[in-house]
Amino acid sequence: MGKKQQNDKKRHHFVPKAYLKAFCNESGRVWVYRKDNPQQPRPESPDSTQFRNYYYSQPKPDGGQDNNALEDFFSTIESGWPKTVAKLRANRDMNDQLSNLFEFMSLQRARVPAARDLTEGIDAHFVKSQLTSMHARGELPTPPLGFEDLPNMAEVAIDPHRSIHAMVDMFQGMGALYDVIGLSVVHNKTSRPFLTSDNPVIWFDPSITFEQQLPYTVNLPQGPVALIFPISPHLAIVGDTALAQSYAKQGLLQAEIDDEELIKAINEQICRFAYESILASALGQEDLILKHAECSPVLETKEIRGWNGSITVHQQVFGKRHTKPKW
Repeated sequence: MGKKQQNDKKRHHFVPKAYLKAFCNESGRVWVYRKDNPQQPRPESPDSTQFRNYYYSQPKPDGGQDNNALEDFFSTIESGWPKTVAKLRANRDMNDQLSNLFEFMSLQRARVPAARDLTEGIDAHFVKSQLTSMHARGELPTPPLGFEDLPNMAEVAIDPHRSIHAMVDMFQGMGALYDVIGLSVVHNKTSRPFLTSDNPVIWFDPSITFEQQLPYTVNLPQGPVALIFPISPHLAIVGDTALAQSYAKQGLLQAEIDDEELIKAINEQICRFAYESILASALGQEDLILKHAECSPVLETKEIRGWNGSITVHQQVFGKRHTKPKW
């Protein structure tokens, strides 16, 4: 790691403080339920949670490390978020100011550990498959006695800088999603507040059963697609291909929901899409949180073999999150 400067930013928040503040209670804290230990939630300030040290740092040509450039760029998008939330809460017309909403949602999908670990997992599988193929072709030295299966036993760590580059493609790729859905602002009028998480931008195929749904697995451009992005305990952005025509004519739609079962269903999706942490403005929804503590959106890789070779298929599933090898 290169020499750090006095003004270097160390805490790189993958969930911005500007976003977390909308979910704080009267004491300025948000309840953090870690999926590894959901029975013991902790009240945290926005500054003290949802960050990793030097998470967006990049190597410099001179051998040093730039710890500020990406954080400074993200701040240009985050700075307008409180005003956007205030306008949505006040039910004001946002149709000529939607750029901050789209940019914020896209960035919040691309920057989180759930997305970056996915990219690094795909790269790690590619490296390992190449190693296995080279071993099968006799292109590697003979492994020591007792380690004949060494290529399959090896753990592959990926330079995290690679997943920083992949954020750009993911950010830009969300345009295809926005092209086929309509967006609405949902005002939660029930006593059950919206939850959120360290992976708050979610979408799925609503035409199949809850048990059969896979994270971020939809049929574009035909659809159907449902998108959820909680904004505060009482506000959420909900997107759906069923709203596309109305959205094209009227712009951002507004809706009030007083059906607690529907809010519960939305929160259940939020809980299982959470990667490491579920975030709440108040205690009281432990039934949903504990139900999905054992699953997160993770990478599943399959090798489909044919007569002339094999095809690697990557998909996301709801499964147990594993600690990746440290770089």
